[in-house]
Amino acid sequence: HLLFKGSSTRSAQDIAQGIDAVGGDLNAFTSKEYTAFHARVPAWELDFGLNTLLDVLVDPGFTETELDAERQVILEELAWSADTPDDVVHGVLAESLFPGHPLGWEVLGTADTVQAIDAAQVRTFHDRWYRRSNMVIAVVGPVDHDEIVARVDTALAVVGEGERPVRAAPPPEIVPQVVTPRSIEQMHLAQGWRTGGLHSPDRYALAVATQVLGGGWSSRLFQEVREKRGLSYSVFASVGSFADSGTMSVYAATAPERLTELRTVIDAQLHDLATNGPGQRELDVARGGFEGATVLGLEDTGSRMARLATNVLFRDRVVGVDEYLDAVREVTAADVQRVLAEVLDGALAVSIVGPG
Repeated sequence: HLLFKGSSTRSAQDIAQGIDAVGGDLNAFTSKEYTAFHARVPAWELDFGLNTLLDVLVDPGFTETELDAERQVILEELAWSADTPDDVVHGVLAESLFPGHPLGWEVLGTADTVQAIDAAQVRTFHDRWYRRSNMVIAVVGPVDHDEIVARVDTALAVVGEGERPVRAAPPPEIVPQVVTPRSIEQMHLAQGWRTGGLHSPDRYALAVATQVLGGGWSSRLFQEVREKRGLSYSVFASVGSFADSGTMSVYAATAPERLTELRTVIDAQLHDLATNGPGQRELDVARGGFEGATVLGLEDTGSRMARLATNVLFRDRVVGVDEYLDAVREVTAADVQRVLAEVLDGALAVSIVGPG
């Protein structure tokens, strides 16, 4: 947030007007493991876009006045999230799966931590971690690679190499169940398991298993929970992949008196898939879904940019599209059955948010 509030040579208004004047956008987001800053501009405005992005990265202002204003924005965002039950249920699930570990922390922080931070602390954090050794720059468009590298090297000449962060392994323990009372109409349920991370050899099989289970309209959970029984409007399964760990989770919301039925149906679908595996048609649909979504994503420059950057950040190389698709195509029904059975054999964490 604060990096867009101005640098030593540009005010926040200069940055905003400059981006608006070329019809572009400038934004950022933070995940559990990294922060990304990205700009999108017309190809003929590459100089402006690259210079602006590098300027706010290298030379931010970090004034107390801007921090105080942004603090209020984040506090409002925290309040909004606290009023959103599906945000709460997933946040508590993460804390339960990774108790006391950064992977379990809320990305936004807490009201107390946001209130306590000052500009000097933000500046110290930036000076320590926003260094060449921790940065990956990805550019997509009609550009010359060598020219971009030379220009980025020049812009980052004043930035030292810095240290690489040391990761702490997640603790083996989890919290089995947390119920969070809220005065709302529905019971929100999220249950999850720890899995392997981005480098696990089973990551593709787990992704396909999750797709079969709850990844789309034809998935088992959508058909059984919503279409056949009308138990929930929203139900899905998902995978969270980190550098050295991961999660598989299932989410749904239902009326309080139907929560037990919902949990029974979800458990039955999980264990049936782990015991009997997917049918051939289910497997084909799941693998084909990944292939189609990947190819369609290549039409978007933002998706290409994110793919390149995260590949280099976590794997030190770009995994080719063909390599990725081949790995997905090689997943068998036996792989899905085995991987899901192994996940379900691990400890289960359950988060429930609702009345009572």
